[in-house]
Amino acid sequence: MDEIFRDFLVTFTIVSAIFGVIYVHYMTRHREKMSMLDRGIELTELFNKDTKWVTLKYGMFITGFAIGIIVGNILYTTYDLSNIASYLSMTFLFGGLSLILNFFIEQKYKK
Repeated sequence: MDEIFRDFLVTFTIVSAIFGVIYVHYMTRHREKMSMLDRGIELTELFNKDTKWVTLKYGMFITGFAIGIIVGNILYTTYDLSNIASYLSMTFLFGGLSLILNFFIEQKYKK
């Protein structure tokens, strides 16, 4: 009985915390937008984001992340590096390189 209550309490706490963070986030955004409307600020100009390149950015990042995991595995098995160092370093390296490459691609096509 004690383990069931503990598991319920932990699950309830985690779900409540996640719900609370999401609720506060959306309520704050709503209040901010209402305040801007009261002041006469156009919301379309403020929240007009260029979403054309988002899929390319996420696609390149996930591909770089996957390549980093593969290269990290190769380094781990071939050169006997530590598990954490090889995977983390290569994942961050190739993920970062893919984002840098994405930046240059966006700059080239925006001109």
